[in-house]
Amino acid sequence: MPKGDLPQPPDFTEMNAGAGVGAAEREHLMTLVGALSLAWSNNESVLIYLMMVLLRTDDLSAALVYGTLNTARARSDLVSRLTRAHVSDQGLRGEVADVLNALEKCGRVRNDLQHASYEFDAAGRPVSTRSMRVEQNRKRLSFGRVRPVDAARKVKIAEVIEELGHINQRLWALLPRLESHMNNAK
Repeated sequence: MPKGDLPQPPDFTEMNAGAGVGAAEREHLMTLVGALSLAWSNNESVLIYLMMVLLRTDDLSAALVYGTLNTARARSDLVSRLTRAHVSDQGLRGEVADVLNALEKCGRVRNDLQHASYEFDAAGRPVSTRSMRVEQNRKRLSFGRVRPVDAARKVKIAEVIEELGHINQRLWALLPRLESHMNNAK
């Protein structure tokens, strides 16, 4: 394949020399993506404690189960199934399901940004992302959906970060109630 057909990586050293609008916009996006990653990680790690309570085990054993399941989907599915198996309180069961659904919705945005390549213009401004997955329809295969990095998308990222903060509070509020339910169900 001729070299000209491959996308060329941005030269950030040249872009940073001016430290102008491009650098500021790039830094803003990196801050948003970093905050999203941190908020996601905080929430996903609480699943360890949900597993600990639902499996009636210690934190180390729950962490081993968590680490053995290598996707957020698998971890969430396990918590969901354990809840259906061990929680008889329909209200509490529904709350766990709601919070897991909310986490899954946020996860779509997180996955879209964490598993993408980024395109920048000559000034270093982020222009778009390309999903790192092959998509197939009836007629053809294509590599990665391209989505703009515009103001609306940045607002959506900020909203998801805020939602992840609310989900974190909900998860921590559920834990003592779930633990109480499990202790009374012995």
